[in-house]
Amino acid sequence: MNLDPANDSLPYECSVDISELITLSDVMDLLNLGPNGGLVYCMEYLERNVDWLQQRLQSFGLKDHYLLFDCPGQVELYTHNDSIRRVFSRLSRDGYRLAAVHLADAHYCAEPSKFVSVLLTSLTAMLQVRMLLLNSSIVDSRMCTVVVY
Repeated sequence: MNLDPANDSLPYECSVDISELITLSDVMDLLNLGPNGGLVYCMEYLERNVDWLQQRLQSFGLKDHYLLFDCPGQVELYTHNDSIRRVFSRLSRDGYRLAAVHLADAHYCAEPSKFVSVLLTSLTAMLQVRMLLLNSSIVDSRMCTVVVY
């Protein structure tokens, strides 16, 4: 499920693509917004049109499957804005059991201060979206996984 309106060249086939509803480039062109403001607008638009997402999920009969939602990487969407949390809450009320994975760049694990910083950011995102959040980074071809409860 592609929920990233900035992802216009998908390296995979997806069942649901937000670009059918809205794209970042269209928002930036039409509303004269930059990329950050455009992404916020797109997520708020998705929230207002969450029925579109629900209909797509139901039309594929994916209720008993594992679904992977590819979401935008802008951290402010998960720490300062409520739109994604409200979309996820609506899906939870519809019976979908959700967990999130926060992928961080590997260089955040290289220095203790950066590692603490990314953990605090992940914790903030977990509290904001109100669901279990798994944190993962790649370091020297090894997986460094920290689970925050």
